[in-house]
Amino acid sequence: MTVMGIVATLVSLAVVGAVNFKKQANESNCQANLKGIAAGFEVYAARNSLMYAPSEQSSLQFLLDDGCLNQDLTTMPQLANFRYIVASANPSGYDIRAIAVNPALSGHNYQIVTGGLLRRSDTPQPSDADFKYF
Repeated sequence: MTVMGIVATLVSLAVVGAVNFKKQANESNCQANLKGIAAGFEVYAARNSLMYAPSEQSSLQFLLDDGCLNQDLTTMPQLANFRYIVASANPSGYDIRAIAVNPALSGHNYQIVTGGLLRRSDTPQPSDADFKYF
């Protein structure tokens, strides 16, 4: 009975560790995706007289068309527990958000803004004031 209790405790610790590892992996992937999007905007701006977008945009298709990005993450319903949203993309800057779909698999929402500044929010429905630099 004691051995079964010890084994059960070890298994539960392993499961908790695996879930935390998966959560960290999802968040690292999200941050890398957002930094890739920011790099695409910066390359586009360098090629186009420092304009981040040709006009007000709701997707990242113009970055794909210009060869600055390999994949428009905002057209996918979900990628690694995050939904990517173009909050704004216009000639003067950009604001791209990654919203966690399942809080059990990610404890944060992320945002990247003009200049590649990455911010994090710990609230389920983030407003601009909820995002903080980390």
